[in-house]
Amino acid sequence: MGAALLCGLGPAPETPRWSGANAQSGLTFIELMVVVAVIGILAAMSYPSYLEQVRKGHRTKAQALLMEWAQRQQNFLMIRRRYANSLEELGYSTGNGGALEPAFQDVAQSYDVANVSMGVPDAIPPKFNIVLTPMADSIQAGDGSLCLSNTGARWRYCDDAAEKTPW
Repeated sequence: MGAALLCGLGPAPETPRWSGANAQSGLTFIELMVVVAVIGILAAMSYPSYLEQVRKGHRTKAQALLMEWAQRQQNFLMIRRRYANSLEELGYSTGNGGALEPAFQDVAQSYDVANVSMGVPDAIPPKFNIVLTPMADSIQAGDGSLCLSNTGARWRYCDDAAEKTPW
């Protein structure tokens, strides 16, 4: 021990009280609760953002479907000199008595594709205004309806003139 003091190493460190066979390692309860709290805070901050991204994804699929319907309406007008009164006239099956179209399956989880409003296709001059309403029990419930007219006007919240915004 004297040689260690002469070399400047100082006294030997004490051995821990729990060394050898009785030594325990791992997290204490407090450390575990801190980790759980941090994970909870991060989840609480990121979950609303995640839901918003899911809403945007559903809305984008619905908008793409509306654009497809509008294209079919234009083709229908060229052939029959009027717009279609229903999706069935455009060649779609909305699930009423038939199988749901594959294009509708994703959108049908969030929007009411069985009761799509086609507007006034028999007007003079011919025009349409397709309205796709979100389902009340879906994630899109507060996202507002989507509208598309023959003029190319695209609106969200088309039922409420105060909130009407283009998409």
